[in-house]
Amino acid sequence: MKVIPYIILLFAITQLLGITVGIILISSAASIPEIYELAVVPPAQASDPLTSLFFIGYIVLGAVFILVFARFYKGVILFKLLEAMVVFFSSGVVFFAIGIGILHLDLLWSSLMAFAYAFFLALAKYFSDKVKNISTVISSAGVGSLFGFSISFYPTLIFVLLLSLYDYIAVFKTRHMITLARELGTRKLSFSVTAMNMTAKKPRETQTQYAQRTVEKAERMDLGSGDLAVPLMLSVSAFTIGGIGASLAAAIGSTIALYITLEIVSKRRVFLPALPPICLGGVLGLLLYIIAFL
Repeated sequence: MKVIPYIILLFAITQLLGITVGIILISSAASIPEIYELAVVPPAQASDPLTSLFFIGYIVLGAVFILVFARFYKGVILFKLLEAMVVFFSSGVVFFAIGIGILHLDLLWSSLMAFAYAFFLALAKYFSDKVKNISTVISSAGVGSLFGFSISFYPTLIFVLLLSLYDYIAVFKTRHMITLARELGTRKLSFSVTAMNMTAKKPRETQTQYAQRTVEKAERMDLGSGDLAVPLMLSVSAFTIGGIGASLAAAIGSTIALYITLEIVSKRRVFLPALPPICLGGVLGLLLYIIAFL
């Protein structure tokens, strides 16, 4: 499969999986208050606009920390341990929601199932890079759905818009997002999905020559986990104001915007911040749905 359709497919799967998980969490929390313990902020602060500013600051500080750490630490082990923790906790949200909402297990068995499957996925990614895309999709779905469940719609909208602005600055002004993507990409961590259009091996070409030519000429495209999770936050939180139709409208809008962005990137061979167009597409899709049906 060509790189753009493959990236779009992974993005769409993440959105659909995350929306499903988010709706399960929102719907189940009404009858099972213990689910609110998963929320990243207390329910009393879910509608506070300052929550958006807090998370923006958290993300900026996190990016600075990783950049500084990567500058002085050239190893892989500590990054892989950090990755394993992220995959474990975020994918656990997905497996827990499946247990509660689809398999109809109680809290205990859903928690035990989530622990087992999340541990297995984190362990598999730690020892094998072949599950990179799978672990990124599941963990991004977990993060996006959890934040969309935890924060009300309007603070989420503010957060998405501010983060898109930050992404623009980080790519075109400070350019530290490009450096961060390269540092994480070289370590093959689950912080992006990757698509490669491999070239066929030529007759009499050695494996070494083929590997070198593939690196030099193969078409490759990456999409960060944040670009998967942040628009998902908007789609999940939109459920609280317009139901499943609003969630799907936001997801469809962001998917169309991503396709247009990837086409531009592919044709012009440029590095563009994905969040601004993706989130703008999601907001427009949601706005059109509200105008037409609400």
